[in-house]
Amino acid sequence: MSHEQDSFDVLEGKINQLITAYDALKAENTVLGEQLTESKAIVKSLEEKLTRLNQERERAKEKVENLLGRLDRLILSNR
Repeated sequence: MSHEQDSFDVLEGKINQLITAYDALKAENTVLGEQLTESKAIVKSLEEKLTRLNQERERAKEKVENLLGRLDRLILSNR
């Protein structure tokens, strides 16, 4: 084989390695994109749950404050 043929074989090998690396990175990028989409959906769901729980906590707090106020008025009216 000539030196030129050896150089082309080396170049072809490097190009094949580059294509293989590109394909692997493209596949990894696809997987990461899917994971990101799934993670965003989970975050959105958790944010909605947090909002709902905060609203429930606020309603419970208002009810407790209302009951305490009623108890205070009851105690004061019996003095």
